[in-house]
Amino acid sequence: MTPKTIADMRVYALLDSVGPTRRPGDLLKDLPPDTVQANRDWLVPDYVTPDTGLMVMAYTSYLIILGEMTILVDCAVGEDGNYPTRSDWHLGKSNWLNHLGQAGLAPEDIDIVFLTHLHVDHTGWLTRKTADGWVPTFPNAQHLTHAAELDYWPNRHAEFGFMSTSLPDSVMPVIDGGLVKTVDPETELAPGLFVTDLAGHSPGMMGLELRDGTRVLASFVADLMHHPIQMAAPQCATVFCFDTDAAIATRRAKLAQYAADETLMFCNHFPGESAGLALPKGSGYRFQPVK
Repeated sequence: MTPKTIADMRVYALLDSVGPTRRPGDLLKDLPPDTVQANRDWLVPDYVTPDTGLMVMAYTSYLIILGEMTILVDCAVGEDGNYPTRSDWHLGKSNWLNHLGQAGLAPEDIDIVFLTHLHVDHTGWLTRKTADGWVPTFPNAQHLTHAAELDYWPNRHAEFGFMSTSLPDSVMPVIDGGLVKTVDPETELAPGLFVTDLAGHSPGMMGLELRDGTRVLASFVADLMHHPIQMAAPQCATVFCFDTDAAIATRRAKLAQYAADETLMFCNHFPGESAGLALPKGSGYRFQPVK
């Protein structure tokens, strides 16, 4: 994604990985079989491969510079991680930290690490593996997440194979280091930048909204949508959703608001220009990237 400027906010993308992943029906529940064909004009080839029908997905974090604050939104997959169910991630390496340097910052410069939720693909770069074990990547940052995430995942992560050892490797070292605090929706982290409730996909998932009065200028939507197909079919939750009904209701409400406000949405898992608009189309929306 090319850097974006919205009002006084500058945003950079830190891309961890991108490429074809799985078929839409393997991720999205109850997906109407004609969804891709009905939206082929904008889904193929950027978001769905024309030959295999696989979804193209990215794993991205966002760096926000607003006023005197530097805020990192999520920490992607990381490297050297133990992800046996994902051969493309397992013990892998990444260019992610170099993107931070290209924005002119070092890990020590980050003021806030904002964790939208504690899924494995949003926490990987919280730590780096050293000879002494896993150590925090951002030693000077205040790490923020919702209390519901801290209540749920440390106690339940072992029940979910996809989480592997991400909690003890990536999350617990920053908790044990006293770097993690909880934050509530509607907290203002920087001038005009508010925490917003996106719970459903995960127990306490949150996003960030840059607001001008009641209008949302920009939004960091976490896993409100995993893939642009969910904009065409907002009634479809993923197989990873904690509360299916809440995830669907949250997505419908936010997409309606963002379409009306012409909000620039920053979407962690959208490939390419991952910031864009929600344009109404039929009973859903289409994603319009902004270059």
